[in-house]
Amino acid sequence: MATITLTDKDRFLINQEGQDFSHEAKTFIKIRELALKNLKGLDFPTRKLEDWKYTNLREVSKTEFRPQTAVNIIEEKIKAHKIPNLDAYVLVFVNGFFAPKFSNTVEEKDGDFIVTNLNKAKKDFIKLVEPHLGFQTRAKDQFFVNLNSAFSQDGGFIYVKSKAVLDKPVHIINLVDGDLVASYPRNLIVAEKSAKAKVVVSYETIDSNSALSNVINEVVVAEGANVILDKIQNENSNTYHIGADFATQQKDSIFTINTIPANAKLIRNNLNIVINGTNSVANLYGAICLNGDIHVDNQTFVDHAKPNCESNELYKTVVNDSATSIFNGKIYVNQIAQKTNAFQSNANILLSDDARANSKPQLEIYADDVKCSHGCTIGQFDNEALFYLKSRGIREEVAQKVLLDAFIGEVLDNIEEEPVRKYVDQLIADNFNSKN
Repeated sequence: MATITLTDKDRFLINQEGQDFSHEAKTFIKIRELALKNLKGLDFPTRKLEDWKYTNLREVSKTEFRPQTAVNIIEEKIKAHKIPNLDAYVLVFVNGFFAPKFSNTVEEKDGDFIVTNLNKAKKDFIKLVEPHLGFQTRAKDQFFVNLNSAFSQDGGFIYVKSKAVLDKPVHIINLVDGDLVASYPRNLIVAEKSAKAKVVVSYETIDSNSALSNVINEVVVAEGANVILDKIQNENSNTYHIGADFATQQKDSIFTINTIPANAKLIRNNLNIVINGTNSVANLYGAICLNGDIHVDNQTFVDHAKPNCESNELYKTVVNDSATSIFNGKIYVNQIAQKTNAFQSNANILLSDDARANSKPQLEIYADDVKCSHGCTIGQFDNEALFYLKSRGIREEVAQKVLLDAFIGEVLDNIEEEPVRKYVDQLIADNFNSKN
């Protein structure tokens, strides 16, 4: 009798089964079916792949993560993860499932905007969701994108109609609670023509000894629209976080994403921006301050598909202890994308002998009338500046903090909401102080 040998991938996928999505519309079921079909031909990414050269997922593939609903979630646990003094609409998700008791939604069909959970929007606002959900993420070769597309539980839906302005930010809080949890939140943000929206997405942990967060953010930026997305990753040191952000821009639009990886066991961010309309601007900023043995891998791809557009990419990294940072960024300029202005920079500071930083900025240009630049630096704090501060009676750890603030502040200044800026600044300080 022949025996069937299950691979790590087979066992992992079996553990994700059991969720019932039969109530969804056919459009959304087809997205899941296509993702499952793609997964059959894929395996966990290995270090043999160029884009995963420095990130090892062997431990993830061998751990029996599975979807779980949280229990005994009380208001005090939720409050601990809100941003102080931030006046915002709040959507709370625990282990990928919506927590309406702790959320406030706006669901007026004739209003200027909608703020609700994605599962509700799939039913009540299907005509607004259908054209966009999954449209950007049908990537046959991306294992974790297909994993989320197949098993995503819920997420936030933010819609702003033409010429409207979201009157205050939306804060989407994603929490993990429990052991061996697999969480698959998915958010869809749609800004119609000349609309404006600010969204803060945070990922944190209530309590867990081991967890996997596999997340997707899809952003649709229509003609003349302006969307700002602040992404804060502050899960505990037992959590693997693998995320993908997809944004498509039409002409005269602006999209800005601020990425703040603060804490986890491993963080992988895949940013995919398609500038598909003339006279548009994309801004990608990252502030990465790492301590302990955290591993953070940032991969960015900016596709200049139309002429007369601009992209600005600035990632600044401080690495301490035995932490590791990877930056792999590509700017792609299509042949018709003349008059492109693209800037990419990655600066790294190492604070210990065991800290590691790997950087690979890339340009792929097929147009001949462009201004494109890229570069990276890896080094230590300026010894002269450090000596100057110490000579003025400032202790070395305080002097390093001053230089750190000056270095990373250039990125954090792009966070427009002051409460968010202060929260992130304090988060970075607390993480460093707790491990000194």
